[in-house]
Amino acid sequence: MPPTYFLRLAVIALALGPSLASAQAWLPQKGSLAAGLSYGDVLNIYHYLPNGDEFDAGHTRTYAYGLTLAYSPTDRVMITAGVPYVQTRYWGERPHATEVDNGDEHGAWTDLRVSVHYQLLLQPVALAPYVAFVTPITDYETLGHAAPGRGLNETWVGLGIGKNLAEWLPRTYVQGRANYAFVEKVAGIKHDRTNLDLELGYFFTPQWSVRALAFWQFAHGGVDVPMPPSNPLYPFHDQLAAEEHTNLGFGAAFAATSQVSMYAMYLQSISGANGHKVEHGLTFGMSYGFAPLRERIGKTTP
Repeated sequence: MPPTYFLRLAVIALALGPSLASAQAWLPQKGSLAAGLSYGDVLNIYHYLPNGDEFDAGHTRTYAYGLTLAYSPTDRVMITAGVPYVQTRYWGERPHATEVDNGDEHGAWTDLRVSVHYQLLLQPVALAPYVAFVTPITDYETLGHAAPGRGLNETWVGLGIGKNLAEWLPRTYVQGRANYAFVEKVAGIKHDRTNLDLELGYFFTPQWSVRALAFWQFAHGGVDVPMPPSNPLYPFHDQLAAEEHTNLGFGAAFAATSQVSMYAMYLQSISGANGHKVEHGLTFGMSYGFAPLRERIGKTTP
């Protein structure tokens, strides 16, 4: 079976909804419309201090339900929009004096994200730069261990890059993402960030595949946490936290048809600073395409 056949299935699985990683190097054909549903369950037991040490400030559990839509008006362009509903709960001995840390479960619709991707190259590597805009759609709580988000406007500039490795490793591909987020300042303080993702995928069969995943985040500005309530920045410290992390994971996907795919992912933190440590993160998702996709791997031009 031609190696590109397996990569075609990878394109389908990644283009029909949120991929196991956030990378998107290959875009679907003109007229493709897809919807994705996802469910995430993240347990945080420890916090990372600024020096990377772990500290027990209480535990949080987060459940996220995501809806994503994607449309390709041309072979070179894909537009996506997504919004999650997030439920959180905190329990421990160090709550913030806010409602979200009272031990009960709280839920909110959080941030709308809209992105525009452009297929710049397919050979010798796939390149797809993009811009994205993030904005809160509700006035949710942003102070507290169990705050569902930061409630800030963001502009992202990024690049997806991918390569079919079948020439050297049959049924294998690699793709990644580099993303810089310009984040709305708080109290006049800059706190942008860079995110890097890497995904290595292998197809056992045309339907079944597995992936190894890595995620990095680097802070540009922000503040160290925790900080005392007497600090004038305390009301904003969760928004301004200079959070960094290295997370590793693995996943599997099943392409039931050329239009329907399902996936699962497991994630865990191995290092970090100024944020929660992911004890375990589980994500399950399903996507459905309302228009067929065609093979894009191997073409020299979009």
